[in-house]
Amino acid sequence: MSQVQKPSYLTAVFLGSTAFVFLNFGLPVRADDLGIDAVAIGGMYSVFTGTMLLVRPLVGYCLDRFGRRWFFIFAFLFYAAAMSVLSRSVDIMDFYIARFLQGIGASLMWVSARTIVADVSDTNERGIGMGRLTTTSVRGSMMGAVYGFTLIGFMPMQQAWAWAFGGYALMALAGFLWAMATVPETRIVEVHAVRPKFEWSAPLRRVMFVVFLSAFASALIEPIYLLFLRNKFDLDISTLAAAFLPAGLVFAFLPRYAGQWSDRWGRGPVIAVGIAFAGITSMALPFWPSILLVAAFYILFSVGWAMASPAEEALVADLAPAALRGSVMGAKEAAAGVGAALGPLAGGYVYEYWSQELAFVFNGLLLITTSMLAFVWFRGVEFRSTASQSSGS
Repeated sequence: MSQVQKPSYLTAVFLGSTAFVFLNFGLPVRADDLGIDAVAIGGMYSVFTGTMLLVRPLVGYCLDRFGRRWFFIFAFLFYAAAMSVLSRSVDIMDFYIARFLQGIGASLMWVSARTIVADVSDTNERGIGMGRLTTTSVRGSMMGAVYGFTLIGFMPMQQAWAWAFGGYALMALAGFLWAMATVPETRIVEVHAVRPKFEWSAPLRRVMFVVFLSAFASALIEPIYLLFLRNKFDLDISTLAAAFLPAGLVFAFLPRYAGQWSDRWGRGPVIAVGIAFAGITSMALPFWPSILLVAAFYILFSVGWAMASPAEEALVADLAPAALRGSVMGAKEAAAGVGAALGPLAGGYVYEYWSQELAFVFNGLLLITTSMLAFVWFRGVEFRSTASQSSGS
């Protein structure tokens, strides 16, 4: 991985990610303040997820046909547009338009960024490259969260919201300009001159299934854990955000090192241990009597995902032929998107009609099952040699 290429795309990702944490915590609160009901709020998430489900596979195909650079660059223009709309949002249609634009931006940035990492990384550096991408994005979003929640502490929510997303729009625009000026094209024309037939090998089918299951399980408790904790401990949104700040810091640092572990010891064992760790801690989360204990265990939950995620992404890149790398990464993102779309529905149903605690237990058992599959399927999968990848890197 060249020293010129690393800071160029990573800096753009940092700038484009500043809104993520504040948006995740603030969107339902802001919508509720405007009198938007729960069904319509759920629709905001459906618009975002549905957009990514449709756009990601198309982006992956286009990356192989036309190159990575311009798709990566224009991601930040869509992010800037989405944040600009959010800064002036006053009704449900504004939110839907913003989430649609954000979904396009997310599809463009993540599929192209991960494909670029695969292009510029040798096989024995791919895990650390994927981890560095994650940590950079999280650090950007944490810095943006400090900005947004500081505004909430000094001014009314309506005014803070407008200022926050106005600032995020400017940061995304800065990411667009930076990427346009510095990010090179990483697709090599000679490699893509003859496109091989796309074949779903057994290892690739298996990794896509693990991607789907892990995304499904991760999303299963995503819309309910904040609701569960707020109701159990009677906390406001700022206090909840502060309680989960240490877990966010885990993602700001650990994925880079966890990716390096997968480069050294293999993707399968690191994926399996990380997902199992997340599963075990997830089952315990709803039973702790104080928010401090919950926050401590959520740190451990985050450690598990920080271990598994970069290794999972690197494994997909390892199994992808160089000439079809974008298409395979797009398919991986689509598989994760399907899991992320179905998970909240299943989790919400269990939470609402069976048992609130059972949703967390179900999530944990599913993660442990996914961990065992990953260990059995991928412990013997060898990386492609550095020499075989160099023609596409």
